[in-house]
Amino acid sequence: MRISLLTLALLCAIASPAHAAISGLDLLNGRPLSVENGKRGSVVIFLSVKCPCSNTHLSRIRQLVKDFPAFAFVLVHSNTDEPLPEAAAYFRKADLGAPVIQDEKSRLADQFKALKTPHAFVLSPSGEILYRGGVTNSANGETADQQLLRSALEDLSAARSVRTPSSRTLGCVIAR
Repeated sequence: MRISLLTLALLCAIASPAHAAISGLDLLNGRPLSVENGKRGSVVIFLSVKCPCSNTHLSRIRQLVKDFPAFAFVLVHSNTDEPLPEAAAYFRKADLGAPVIQDEKSRLADQFKALKTPHAFVLSPSGEILYRGGVTNSANGETADQQLLRSALEDLSAARSVRTPSSRTLGCVIAR
């Protein structure tokens, strides 16, 4: 069986999150968007409109976007049970300071193996996943006592290996 180079390239791009750009429809303005890796890498966070766990992490995410400008932040909305107009209005109002990509058919969620919201991933400039897990160690981001995503970004900003490269994700299951 012969496989064309284009088919092989597409299969590789779909099979692994380790690629240079994350693309999709920008939920905030309805235009196609492709976000390239930042100087230090990228932060991809899957969020939900209806999940209380996701909602309690918004202020922390907003602050992370401000505190770590060397990283390209991409927020992803994958839940198929949350209508597009409702999601767009919600994320516009949340004003998180980063683009929100609408994940058609949960392609990105499947690619990253994202399970819940919020589920965070930190990628190196080459696309290697350096951290995967929760934004915090709690379902309630406002009362959490460990800022797991912040710690990973601090480690990378200081040119250290991430001390905790993986953590438990607490939140609502992404509706596919």
